[in-house]
Amino acid sequence: MEQEQTNLSDTFLTMTDSLSKYRRAELKDGNGNNLIEDLYVDPLENELILKSMLKDNTTLLMGRKGTGKSTIINRFQHEIRKSDNRLSLYIDVKALFEQTKKSYFNLQSNDIALSPANLDRLSLYVFFIEKIIDEIKEEIKSSVFKSQFKSFFSRDGITEKNFNKKLDELFKEVKKPFFVNSTASEQVINNDSDKEVKGKDNKISFGLGPKDLSLSGEMKESCLNEDLKSKQFTQVLTRFFDIIGFMNNLKKLLQSAGIERVFICLDDMSEIDKDSMEVFTDFIVGPLNNLSDEFFKFKISLYPGRDYLPSIDRQKVKTYSLDYYDLYSVGNVDKVEESAVKYTKRLLEKRFNYYFQGVDIGNFFDLSQVESMNDYYKIIFQMSSNVPRIIGKILEISLQKTNGFERKINKKVLQESARQHYKNDIEYVLTKSEYIEYKSYDEAFEKFHLLELLNILIAKAINNKKHIGSSTAKIFSQYTTNTAPSNYLYVTEATETILKTLEFNFFITKFSQQKDREGENISVFSLNYGLCVENNIIFDDKSDRKFRIERVFDFNRIVSDWMSNSQELICLSCNEQYDISKKEIFIDHKIACQKCQGVVALRSIIDKVQKEKIESNIKIPMKEYEILNALKNQGALTATDLGDELDRPYQSINHSIGKNSKIKNYDFIVREVISNQPRFSLSQNGQEYLNN
Repeated sequence: MEQEQTNLSDTFLTMTDSLSKYRRAELKDGNGNNLIEDLYVDPLENELILKSMLKDNTTLLMGRKGTGKSTIINRFQHEIRKSDNRLSLYIDVKALFEQTKKSYFNLQSNDIALSPANLDRLSLYVFFIEKIIDEIKEEIKSSVFKSQFKSFFSRDGITEKNFNKKLDELFKEVKKPFFVNSTASEQVINNDSDKEVKGKDNKISFGLGPKDLSLSGEMKESCLNEDLKSKQFTQVLTRFFDIIGFMNNLKKLLQSAGIERVFICLDDMSEIDKDSMEVFTDFIVGPLNNLSDEFFKFKISLYPGRDYLPSIDRQKVKTYSLDYYDLYSVGNVDKVEESAVKYTKRLLEKRFNYYFQGVDIGNFFDLSQVESMNDYYKIIFQMSSNVPRIIGKILEISLQKTNGFERKINKKVLQESARQHYKNDIEYVLTKSEYIEYKSYDEAFEKFHLLELLNILIAKAINNKKHIGSSTAKIFSQYTTNTAPSNYLYVTEATETILKTLEFNFFITKFSQQKDREGENISVFSLNYGLCVENNIIFDDKSDRKFRIERVFDFNRIVSDWMSNSQELICLSCNEQYDISKKEIFIDHKIACQKCQGVVALRSIIDKVQKEKIESNIKIPMKEYEILNALKNQGALTATDLGDELDRPYQSINHSIGKNSKIKNYDFIVREVISNQPRFSLSQNGQEYLNN
């Protein structure tokens, strides 16, 4: 019996891992067989997203972390590999950019008339584009001659050896620099709106050879002192890479091998900084997508609000937003929750059926406390916002809390698991911000102010619980101060953008969009379920449309007051301050400062006490703090385990725990070799650091 319980726990843990720790790595069974087709559950009925992905167009998958973007791409690639004339290439943009940042060369030359900062940035872009190009080559080599329908040695008359030889020559040619003279106005300045480098007659000579680079000529001092814009960098890069010629030649070569369409899957593209993303999309994605006569198309995963693709006509692109409200409100706004719960049910039933081979999922849950298993599907949806990774993590914690199924999972176990997941994986993003190394005080204070806003929202929700429970209003009559749900908040559509950072990090989630009692369009959010459990806030089970638009849930004034107290509208050049109510005029319409014509922007108000708090603590990069936090929650882990846990490539993990990392230099981690594998754990110093 004990052995049977152990086997059950081990299988359950494997099942939860398939949900919570799934990145690009393909799910495989003990024999190395790919499980993606057996386990894949499309967010839409009848696999509509997969079917759309398989069409010959560019597709964008938008969603927060863990919503299943990589899983959909993996399932799409698995299907494409069955085809003889279509090719799918996978590029982990985040992983390549991580490699680039720690190993790129620097174009040191007295002849380059660029500031050190611009030169350093140009070096990064050159090496990043080289990495992308090399990765495309390796993906093609590993894919073209692997079709089950073609001879391994020949495709349409071309042998693998000859194909690879031509491929190597083509990829060598694209990186072969060439010499061009151009004026600054043509090659550095794109247009007046981008003008950072001034002067129309500045001559620049790009001398590019196999081993060296030189930029020479007469450039005004502004070139040396002012930052180049992304479009200007893009134009400079055309002197390093003949991307259009490369595209046309690659297309001809692939067509000679019988390939009629190439899909390039770009995963985790939103994780690189905005400037680099702009350069990458303008220089690589745009030309291949727009100028190849439909030969190259992209499947791209992105975060909400980080979908900068200026070179692609969005009207010609199919976009799927995987966050549940955006996804399911398209069909029927009144059926959003119902559709989301159905997905949770399909996802869990397919996983349990595969891993437990016909054992009913209800055997793992205490059904005596609910009407049916559907009640558990609903509460798991509420706790996870329908994010597979969060579902996996909550179920993994639930396994621990039942002590390996000495008892079944019930509602209280799930609630405690949701609370622990919130404490482990979400809360620290804001509550530990004084320990995180940010680029500037502005970024650090943004986190402080967001924590203030979150605490204000929590305090209001706690007060709402008391108000609803003691109210004599008919709509509240069924509640007491101990049972009144108060997890909702709503704001106007215009105010919604202010809450996006809290939503992105799962402190809140959009629940619905409807009209308030005055007929105004509002966006309704729900506080995180685990946050509610932690703060004794009751989460609404009934989802009544009329209930959630009661005025007690109107948070517009609260958000507006917070905004006024946390940010200032100020000219970055002369420090002229404007009323924050005019932010739409200056920011949205890009109106210059009335005093000096400088840029007017929102800036976090710096609080003296908070500044002292920041300066008094040891600060480490966010990615290193995430590793410490994971080790605190999970115990000793390998670099691969850490990558799975944090959804990061192993290169990024190795960089964060390497000899130049702060957590290594501060002795916050311990490295031990266990069973011939290096494992990392928290040191005593690391534990004390996390405990303040």
